[in-house]
Amino acid sequence: MNTKRIAIWTVFVIVLALIVWGVIASMNKSASGPKVGTPEPIVSTDHIKGPADAPVTLLEYSDFQCPACEAYYSVVEHVLASSTVPIRFVYRHFPLPQHSNARPSAQAAEAAGLQGKFWEMYSLLFANHTEWTELTDPSSVFAGYAQRIGLNLSKFKADVDSTVVKGIVEGSFVASQKLGLNQTPTFFLNGQMIQNPQSYEQFKADIEAAAR
Repeated sequence: MNTKRIAIWTVFVIVLALIVWGVIASMNKSASGPKVGTPEPIVSTDHIKGPADAPVTLLEYSDFQCPACEAYYSVVEHVLASSTVPIRFVYRHFPLPQHSNARPSAQAAEAAGLQGKFWEMYSLLFANHTEWTELTDPSSVFAGYAQRIGLNLSKFKADVDSTVVKGIVEGSFVASQKLGLNQTPTFFLNGQMIQNPQSYEQFKADIEAAAR
């Protein structure tokens, strides 16, 4: 074999080795990436609807400003209303940093929750998503929602920016990060994370499977 052919083959082997090394490195990097852990147990301070002894617990980590969360809201509501399997639904905040109104909206829901109307505010925030998501200051819109659901407005306005309410939202955010979450919404069925269902039918099938 002449010198030129040897040089060509040497270059080919080196290039091939680099490609293989790159693929292995990429696989190792993916395998060593952040992994999602096990959610903290459901406690009485969580936002829960549905029977405590339901065979299925659907846990959602969500961001009120997130467009995908808003899209899944109607799907989740449909599933909860139509499922023949009893479901305990639990909502936890994961306000993403890139959404400037994620924390204010979560605080509005928590402030409503202090007056026993978390779920009413939850529904208004998602159902009227386009009214407030792009506002520089959505506080007046949230105050309007508070009036609509019959809250004491003075108390709501004091609570929404209180240390207590901000602490609840921050605590939920930190817990979501520790869990290893990186997107919203993220769903868990009976403690096991599931791929976000692409349709109502798939969601229903996943819930029925979890009940077996």
